[in-house]
Amino acid sequence: MEIEFLHGPNLIQILLLVFFKFFILLIESYLNLNNGKKKSFNIYYKLIFNIINYLILSILKIQEYIKQNELKLYKSDFTVNSMEIKIALIGYGNVGASLLKILKEKRQLLKNNFNMNYKVIAIFEYDGALIKKDGIDIDSLLKKGDNYRELPFWKDGITFTNELISTIGINLCIEATPTNPDTGEPALSHIKIALNNGIDVVASNKGPFYLEYDKIKKLAKENNSYVNYEATVASCVPILSLKNNLIGNTITQIKAILNGTCNYILSRMTAEGIPFDIALKEAQELGFAEANPSLDIDGWDAAGKLVILANELLGWSKSIKDVDVRGISGITPQAIELAKSDGYVIKHLAIAENDKLLVEPRLLERNSPLNISGTLNVIELLTDYAGPIVLMGRGAGGFEAASAILNGLIDIAKKRGYAK
Repeated sequence: MEIEFLHGPNLIQILLLVFFKFFILLIESYLNLNNGKKKSFNIYYKLIFNIINYLILSILKIQEYIKQNELKLYKSDFTVNSMEIKIALIGYGNVGASLLKILKEKRQLLKNNFNMNYKVIAIFEYDGALIKKDGIDIDSLLKKGDNYRELPFWKDGITFTNELISTIGINLCIEATPTNPDTGEPALSHIKIALNNGIDVVASNKGPFYLEYDKIKKLAKENNSYVNYEATVASCVPILSLKNNLIGNTITQIKAILNGTCNYILSRMTAEGIPFDIALKEAQELGFAEANPSLDIDGWDAAGKLVILANELLGWSKSIKDVDVRGISGITPQAIELAKSDGYVIKHLAIAENDKLLVEPRLLERNSPLNISGTLNVIELLTDYAGPIVLMGRGAGGFEAASAILNGLIDIAKKRGYAK
């Protein structure tokens, strides 16, 4: 920190004047007492009292001086300019590659707008890692495409361990591996290793957070580290950070559509009257559903996201085991037509209310703000004073998740003083 005065004497001068005056008063008291004046305790104590009173008044004047903005504290440019974000990216799939493309495209913007300097020191995959302490050239890496293992700094069999990260000097870890719904691994271990070493984390992998949310938050606090997981729910929709703008309200309920695959299937069944199997196959051909779509269509993907939402926005301490889950595979065209005839649609809703978590098909009025089509996600928060608040956006995709990761990266960089 650098201290600078805009006007008047500086703090050192004021303090010197105070102590000089104090010293003069002591000398005067000594001379007076030894020049034949009445040496009574009353006079002596009166002098001491005046000295103490003067010191107190001086301190109060200094405090007033500070309050009137005569004293200002400035962060020196040294902090921002000399600190560099040294990144380890874990997971070089669709999300990881999309993030590097965004970082390449926005490098100058990040420098101009945030004075943010960064290097990607390491990129980890399941079978090894790219490690370059002076920074990986993102342009060269992206040009290699899937042949990035041919680069000279690729190392087979390297994993993200305590021993390794202590030698490569990273200060931020981005966890972008695929979700393991059962154990959260290996992402959970990656996050714990990073936090235990005082390394900040930005994650798009939701598994660790719906399995061990409280433990991760506690670990981050114990190690004075930041962990940002905005990208784990609804991708680029800034739903988790919204709570910072609702601190005067209490969120009492969450209703959401959190899985684009299910919403696409139900939208197609509603619009065209086609059966579930055909709508699912269509979603797979378009890349909206995995070859094994069970996590999506059985409701577990939405359940995991709901846990994170409830814990973060409602202050709960739940895990995915606390969610009652029903999928959409049993919905028939006949059920959808019956709902339509009464002015309703069937949607796969994730609901948090009254200390309960539920994911299941529900009837919605046709004009409900939650009645969205395609692969979009939508989240409705019910608050005590602001009423219902609805956010909608694309809840999946490489660039969508990468943009949320970048937001988290900038947020942590600003908190750390790496960016302005």
